[in-house]
Amino acid sequence: MFVEDYRELKVTGVEEVARRCFLFEQFIEGLLAQEPEALKFKARAGKVVIHAHCHVKALMNLDFLPRLARRLPEREVTLLDTGCCGMAGAFGMLAAKYELSLKVAEPLVQRVQAQPYGTAVIASGTSCRHQIAHLAPVRPKHMAELLAEALE
Repeated sequence: MFVEDYRELKVTGVEEVARRCFLFEQFIEGLLAQEPEALKFKARAGKVVIHAHCHVKALMNLDFLPRLARRLPEREVTLLDTGCCGMAGAFGMLAAKYELSLKVAEPLVQRVQAQPYGTAVIASGTSCRHQIAHLAPVRPKHMAELLAEALE
């Protein structure tokens, strides 16, 4: 929001603010790229799939997401090739938009439901996690939760 939306709104000082803005995952991946020993993670075989938020897809290269998750020893990581979750903030909560929201979410839900039992489903977007939890029999996590669970 501070990077893209504030530019569109022509907020004073936006470039100074925008240069300092980054996502949690970008921060941690950048830290570990510079200091690989800063965090120690437990080895644990498992599968991790990542659904990237539409806003992130629109603004940046997503390579940092799977790269960060692959720092967890013995994890098989996949960045899902998925579209929008259908929630789009409060869009999917509106009674008039609910059915459309379900249709938009259907491909993502199918991909999530096709994962083996025990797969960690990562979705950093709050609305994405809400929609996945509502429509699939999984509890999606933020990347911060995955990393915290893996800390030694």
